[in-house]
Amino acid sequence: MSDSAKSIDHFYSAKRLLNMERAYQTMDKYGLSGLVASTSLNIYYLSSHSGIMQWMGRPFSTFAFFPRDENAPPALILSAVMLYHLDYRPTWMSNVQTYTLPSRDEFGKIQFDDIGVPKATPKTSFWPVGPGPYNARDNLQLAMAKAYEGKSSASPLYALKKAIEEGGAASSTVGFDDPRVVPWLQDIGLSKLKGRDALNIFKEIRMVKTDNEIDLLRQASQRNETALNYAIDQIEPGFPLEGIELAHARKWADLDGRGKWLIANIHGLNSGEVQAGDFMKLDSVGVYKGYHGDVGRTVMVGDPPGSLIKRIEADTKCARVVYGAVKPGMKFSEASDMFRDLMLQEGIETGFGAPHNVGLEHTDQPVDLGDYPLGTFDQDLTFEAGTVYTLDMPYNEVGWGTTHVEDMIAVRENGYEALSSMDTSLIVRPA
Repeated sequence: MSDSAKSIDHFYSAKRLLNMERAYQTMDKYGLSGLVASTSLNIYYLSSHSGIMQWMGRPFSTFAFFPRDENAPPALILSAVMLYHLDYRPTWMSNVQTYTLPSRDEFGKIQFDDIGVPKATPKTSFWPVGPGPYNARDNLQLAMAKAYEGKSSASPLYALKKAIEEGGAASSTVGFDDPRVVPWLQDIGLSKLKGRDALNIFKEIRMVKTDNEIDLLRQASQRNETALNYAIDQIEPGFPLEGIELAHARKWADLDGRGKWLIANIHGLNSGEVQAGDFMKLDSVGVYKGYHGDVGRTVMVGDPPGSLIKRIEADTKCARVVYGAVKPGMKFSEASDMFRDLMLQEGIETGFGAPHNVGLEHTDQPVDLGDYPLGTFDQDLTFEAGTVYTLDMPYNEVGWGTTHVEDMIAVRENGYEALSSMDTSLIVRPA
């Protein structure tokens, strides 16, 4: 390895988020020779690199390719001028395919090679290089340019085409989270490539988390609960419900993440101000390094009625029984049914508990898509070791009020791990 390549080794030092074993199993299930990620979440999931251009709203500027052939190189495709972002947003994929612009002759016409592929401009950057002296940051930029100079394609699609060819998948079926990419690749030479809509296939893979993902989810959950508790501390009579969400978002900024939402319901609605005697549902979600924290609590302003105390105590008691009963192989519907039956035993007929996966998305699992008729997708999912979920327990009764209890749980081979505190006791604020 050259000195220039050695100096950018940390570009490829990211922890892998991708569950490779599950990805291979799922590709075999659907007969796929590879997966192409075009959306920012799936690019991050496959490559561990959070691409700046995707977040700018520049679709199809970045891709990630994961081949089924275990000996073929997974690839991250990104603009050569964005290579420097790997310095602090690294990938684990050593095959980074860059692109620049098509090379043009003196008359402005695009130049092609002998087989009709457009040539790329060789330089990785359009910035000038001065005479120096160079500091460590300058030397890193020079090393990066030297490592990739002359290796770029003329466009993101041509770089993706090259990655698919090197991955041995050019004449087979590949899954795409955005199927629009398939005919574009066919038009530039991959005429034998077949594509399959893999939006839900990606979600199916993501349902079982790696340890690296669970570490991030644990931090996201705990940070979100900290932000939620901070917001709760602001609640008093006259405080606007919108202010509770804003307080949650402000605290998230202190915690190196971002608040995504905090739904504050009083009697089923989110508008207005808190009044003495109100109790409310707080359903909060925040994001840390791409992963979601999701925690729900019930808050009372003033003295709580006995019916409210009874419901929250039952929610807490029954949820813990369900958490302890969930094992790999159990259906989501079984957990829902168990919660409902346990609540009935507590004398509450309207117990609602719905599991959903949490990860790169709040609902990180296959879902019905808009072009499918109702009922064609089997929503009865299965818990597995590595599933991270919440048992969502919202309740609204017109004329009585609104409550919520929710924590994040990781399924283990023998039991579970709570990623949030599980302190679901009724929170009482002074009137």
